[in-house]
Amino acid sequence: MHASPYSMINHLRQLCGCIAVLVGVAFPVLCQARETAVGVLLSREIAPYVAMVEGLESRLGNLPVQRFFLDDQGKPYSLGDRGATLDEAKFSVLVAVGPEALRYLLPRAGAVPLVYGMVLSPENVVGAAGKLPCGVSLNIPVKSQFAAIRQHFPAVARLGVLFDPENNRAWFENASAVAASMGLELVPLRVNRQSAKLDILGDFSSLDVILFIPDKTIISKAVIQHVIKQAVLHRTPVVGYNQFFHDSGAALNLIIDYPMAGQQVAAQVQQLLAGDRCQGTVAPNFTPRVNDDAWKALGLKLPTAVGQ
Repeated sequence: MHASPYSMINHLRQLCGCIAVLVGVAFPVLCQARETAVGVLLSREIAPYVAMVEGLESRLGNLPVQRFFLDDQGKPYSLGDRGATLDEAKFSVLVAVGPEALRYLLPRAGAVPLVYGMVLSPENVVGAAGKLPCGVSLNIPVKSQFAAIRQHFPAVARLGVLFDPENNRAWFENASAVAASMGLELVPLRVNRQSAKLDILGDFSSLDVILFIPDKTIISKAVIQHVIKQAVLHRTPVVGYNQFFHDSGAALNLIIDYPMAGQQVAAQVQQLLAGDRCQGTVAPNFTPRVNDDAWKALGLKLPTAVGQ
């Protein structure tokens, strides 16, 4: 089995250090000694990204981690030292947190291994011509979503999905096949935006459950809250994917554990530092969270087997 390039580089550094000690000289260019450190670039200063990095740091232990953020002009800055610049070559591994950070680091990482986290559909960020690095996406596998929904709503047969065909037609087509294999019928609730008007095409009354998926057309708080209210009027439970949906009255929410996602990213960083291959794209850990108030408003009884 051949050693990875990163493993060979680490061995070369160690060898250079030994030679320098033996002959009493230093090699400032070829054998420059430097501390193993991880450079982290966050797309923005927001709580989910920071929570992920805290999970990363907790698993890396005493390994030095330096955080940078992208400003409004897309330039990195450091909270600790506003004058500090992000020199990618100074780090043993780089971590991109969020899509903007990934776009920034992809052409700049060079020979430094790159890992990403908190990126939805990372293949779209990289593009067809790019090579996707290892990392942890924000995409919960379709089968896992449907399994969680069925566990909480055993009688579900018709599952409505809100999406804009321009953004998620391929997702819906693939998900329909998975749903059929699990005995579910996926019903499209197509969302069309024309200027300031947003039309939702579909009949809520014929559905057992409505599922929100990440879709850039459906990110308005007003739209999300309107859909949930309409679903409640039809006594149809809604499934969301973050805390905002929970607070807005969604009956079930598939919540990604951001600190755990950071630990998953850290595991890939540790693999690279050990000279091993990382695991490609890894799905995030998530927890189904029941909204007790919404459940009661819908007149539903939580199955005893599910628990809370």
